[in-house]
Parts: sequence; C-alpha cells; structure tokens
Amino acid sequence: MPLPVDTTKITTLCGAPPEAMVERDTGAPRTNQQGQPLFRAEVIVMGCGRPLILGVRTAKEPKGLSLGAPIHLTGLTVSTFTAKDGGTGVFYDADSIDPAKATREAS
Repeated sequence: MPLPVDTTKITTLCGAPPEAMVERDTGAPRTNQQGQPLFRAEVIVMGCGRPLILGVRTAKEPKGLSLGAPIHLTGLTVSTFTAKDGGTGVFYDADSIDPAKATREAS
C-alpha cells in the first residue's frame, strides 16, 4: 500500500536529469499498471538531518529540470516490495516532478 509523503516539510532539488526507464532484459520501455511509460529522476531531499538522494518514478515526463534547481513533487508516495528472490526494497513514486515556481518577495 503506497503511503503519502508530506512534501511541505522537505526541500527537494534535482539531483540528475530524468531518464526513461527500460526493462533490463529487453531494453523495452518500462510501464506502469496503466501502460504509461515510466521516467526516473534523482531527487535530493533535505529535511532534518543528512540529505538523501532518492530515485523517484513518474508516468508524466519531467521537463525543464536543471541540476541542483528546486523542484516540486506532486503526489509523492513511498511503498515497499518483496522480490521473487526474497529481496526487499522501496519505491518512490510521484504524480509529477516539475521545476519549483519562483516566489516573489514583497518589496
């Protein structure tokens, strides 16, 4: 079961340009359950403590991201999985990954 992440409590930056995900064996595009192609972006997450680098998947192609720039994650969730060989891991998924909108200070 995916759990939602409150992104208002963290700062997120682009850690690497997004890439289309491909199947290791065939090189075919990886897709989600709805058949949409998946993309992965490295995201630097800062909150309390040390920064983390997460690979975040999304079905909406991220555009306009630049290395080190602030980004906005919409609908970020975390979920765990168990592989066929018994290994476990974590997936980070987002509805979208977009450049953060600049805020203007009142003069």
